[in-house]
Amino acid sequence: MDTPTSEGTPSPKAQSWGAFLSIVVIMLMIIIGAFYAWGKRIAEEKALQTPLTASSTTY
Repeated sequence: MDTPTSEGTPSPKAQSWGAFLSIVVIMLMIIIGAFYAWGKRIAEEKALQTPLTASSTTY
């Protein structure tokens, strides 16, 4: 098991894992946010298209 190099300081191996996990979490947040924004945009486009097709069929 890795022991800290000094009092309260993690080993370099533990620091590299922390950096890796931080990058993974940030990338997941970006991906989830992108899918959320994309889904919202598609929903807005469908909402705009629905009244147009309904009003054009009544004429």
